[in-house]
Amino acid sequence: MTRILLAEDEPVLARNIALSLRKTGAEVIHAPSAATAREALRRGGFDLVIADISLGDGDGLDVLGEASEILHGTPVIVMTGQDSVANRARAEGLTVAAFLSKPFALSRLRELVGALTRPAAPGGSASAGPSVVMYSHDTIGLGHMRRNSAIARELVAQVPGVSVLMLVGCPAGMVFEPHPGIDYVKLPSLAKLGRGAYQAGSLRIDPETTRAMRSRIIEGVLTTIELDLFLVDHEPAGAMEELVPILGALRERGRVRTVLGLRDILDDPARTRSGWAQSGTDRLISESYDHVLVYGDRRFFPSAEAYGLDLLKPGAVTECGVVTTVRTRVRPAFPAAPSRIVVSGGGGRDAYPLIEAAIKAVRTLPVRRRPHLIVVTGPLMDEELKSEARRLGTVTGVTVLEHVPDLPGMMEGADLLVTMTGYNSINEALALDCPIVTVPRLGPSSEQRLRAEALERQGLARYLRREDLTPEALARLMSEPPPRVPPHRLKSDGVTTAARVLAAMIADVRTPLTEERAHA
Repeated sequence: MTRILLAEDEPVLARNIALSLRKTGAEVIHAPSAATAREALRRGGFDLVIADISLGDGDGLDVLGEASEILHGTPVIVMTGQDSVANRARAEGLTVAAFLSKPFALSRLRELVGALTRPAAPGGSASAGPSVVMYSHDTIGLGHMRRNSAIARELVAQVPGVSVLMLVGCPAGMVFEPHPGIDYVKLPSLAKLGRGAYQAGSLRIDPETTRAMRSRIIEGVLTTIELDLFLVDHEPAGAMEELVPILGALRERGRVRTVLGLRDILDDPARTRSGWAQSGTDRLISESYDHVLVYGDRRFFPSAEAYGLDLLKPGAVTECGVVTTVRTRVRPAFPAAPSRIVVSGGGGRDAYPLIEAAIKAVRTLPVRRRPHLIVVTGPLMDEELKSEARRLGTVTGVTVLEHVPDLPGMMEGADLLVTMTGYNSINEALALDCPIVTVPRLGPSSEQRLRAEALERQGLARYLRREDLTPEALARLMSEPPPRVPPHRLKSDGVTTAARVLAAMIADVRTPLTEERAHA
């Protein structure tokens, strides 16, 4: 058990820090003053010391300096509410491992403590915890990255010491809040021209050069770390088939587990199976992936049968349920208001026609019947179009936002969500029982149209075809009483189930490694 000395004279902060660290399994000895800290240090036996500079009856840095011989090799974290160049210089003179300025997040402190107290492996190097890399090629949306991000957070919660590195192609980079144990590498962005056709998203270079750059970055990441598991979202071969040689190399390494994550609806099933057969993707899935996770509920769409995944070896597919970060009802992000409608463009890259129609729809309604409309354009919408949406909103009295940190919170208090038919927005709204009007994108994939048809068929949403999208048509749907939400729920524990499967695979990989080190 890790023994930690905490020298802190503020009782509430000391209690919170001690409780937080004890939850990680550490033994925390609290010294509320400089005198008690000196006495504890004389007794010794600590794996880490955390000390405040101001201890009421003395200076924490002086106490640490007096105990320098005892502390030789023991990591030290210094805290202070009086951050200054002078204090930092004094701390550096004591070879302090980390300097924290108050206030700080307890999660940050736990992360530091975990890094500084990680046991050494044979040979004297730090013992690395499990390493996971997640790949999402996102071009016009955030959906693939959002699924991986949700699963990554749950995996970090389930597997002690795991590090998750996300390879993301989203033009905006990692738009979600940072989280301990998770980081990301930005790949050069891609723009999808059509089915299977890409070009550089922002750089003025040819597709072949873009592919080579991305491939070298991915290969560099996967060959630098001692990888345990590689999770790929949606594209088995990667964009421009950039993962094909990499998957082959991982197969030769042997101990790395490879997993493919697929949303419930990919595209027209016959077209998908035919395309996979022609490109060899079906063989790639069978030969290069150890497992397939389907992020959906088969009552909504029978994905395994539709895409031929049921033909894989027994036990190779897990139907997880819907992957969504919404687990419980959340507090509304805005005060309740009559007829509040939220219009979401998802990532926003191709959402302007819906946004424009929604804002103009309000203008067709009598003033007394106009809803409180809140429009979220999405961070990927072109700046010119965002500016036009803001202008239209100002004229019409509509709130137009680019991005909100808690869209589910906003949906929770809404009377209606008007959105495209992306996986994440739809499933978040369903989890919150928020009535939906959905307008799927036209293509090139049929995924959103198929999802919209399934939603309407099962009474889960009202569906307006993109070809029929006008302000008048949208105004009629906004004005109608929302339909009663069916009593049945989609299986929505996909995040937990997916993380549990991945955690079991990681444990399977690392068991022989642990045994090997034990007998070394």
